[in-house]
Amino acid sequence: MESDEKIRIVIAVGHKLFQEGLRLILSVESAIEIVGMANNGIQAIDMITNFKPDLIILDISLPELTGLEALPIIKEKSPETKCLMLTDTRDERAIIKSIRAGAQGYLSKNTSTSDIIKAIHVVYKGEFWIERKMVTRFLNSDLKADADSEDRHLNKLDALTPREQDVLRALIKGASNKEIAYELFISEKTVKSHLNQVFRKLNVSRRLEAILSAIKLGLS
Repeated sequence: MESDEKIRIVIAVGHKLFQEGLRLILSVESAIEIVGMANNGIQAIDMITNFKPDLIILDISLPELTGLEALPIIKEKSPETKCLMLTDTRDERAIIKSIRAGAQGYLSKNTSTSDIIKAIHVVYKGEFWIERKMVTRFLNSDLKADADSEDRHLNKLDALTPREQDVLRALIKGASNKEIAYELFISEKTVKSHLNQVFRKLNVSRRLEAILSAIKLGLS
């Protein structure tokens, strides 16, 4: 990011105290500019339409129109706007739905200040943000009921070449394409090619879905 370039953000949080806390945290960051504050999903859509921000922090449980309901409209109004969903630890299913609807990651409401800032920068750069402490909740939740059989899991993992598994392991660590290329001594174009094959074989379309699938498969 250039020194004079700021990440333009809309904060859409229904809880006034939490919203104000986020505003205070982000307002002292020189690389971040808050261009709008929304208390409900309808306001969030209006601000996205008017400001076309780089990123929105979108509360899943917004009143009037929930974050999950507002997300597809937001992506339609401003496709380039990245979305970080804000949730609590009980919203595993909603998180998965939001990722499939186009969100680039999520923050839990007890995320540390440093991780909030890191998540914003990661998502702004085009990568996905996932809190590793939440992965266990995904894997231990009733989402397992929707998982494939153990045999199908093993077949999916076996279908990946050793190099594709290396790329997927790096992805789990949160590495960008550039970092994966550096670590594996390959080009970014080759990384993208491997990722396309990984997505196809795991039957996913997004990096975060690939990460969750890989962890379920036991890849480490």
